[in-house]
Amino acid sequence: MTLLWTKSNSPLSWIIRTVTGQCCSHFSFVFQNPNRKGLMFESNLMGTHPAFLQTALKSHTVLHSIEVPLDAEDEDMIWDLVVDKYDGKPYDLMGALYLGLRILLCRIFKVPMPQQNKWASAGAFFCDEVYDVFNNIPEFKKIDVASGMDTPHDVFEKLKGTT
Repeated sequence: MTLLWTKSNSPLSWIIRTVTGQCCSHFSFVFQNPNRKGLMFESNLMGTHPAFLQTALKSHTVLHSIEVPLDAEDEDMIWDLVVDKYDGKPYDLMGALYLGLRILLCRIFKVPMPQQNKWASAGAFFCDEVYDVFNNIPEFKKIDVASGMDTPHDVFEKLKGTT
């Protein structure tokens, strides 16, 4: 499996990168199992869903990646967990807006970041929150993304050098 952090030329990607001051705007999982051949799981304004890596690469530039060595059985188990918990869920637009607002307040006025996302919608997610499924798997580094206060780049910083 590969964890990917990307950006695109879309207005939303530009807004996310401008507000956060970070290079990437998107996080996704790419499953390398031969039966899935580059099938990825992502979250965007259309919600959480599977997508194809080759299609995504037409509009996204990969900035960071982390290879996670897994055998096919473990990858299938993770796929099942991700799909069972996140497939078809809505994008957490209010949670993303709150995170962006708080990042701007922190960057401009040095207002401390809160611990929890007060506008987060239960049962809705933005891309980095999906990493939470891995906190139930012993082989993965446990990181707190359930608060809804992490950007895609924050998730990368928490994970780099761990595999």
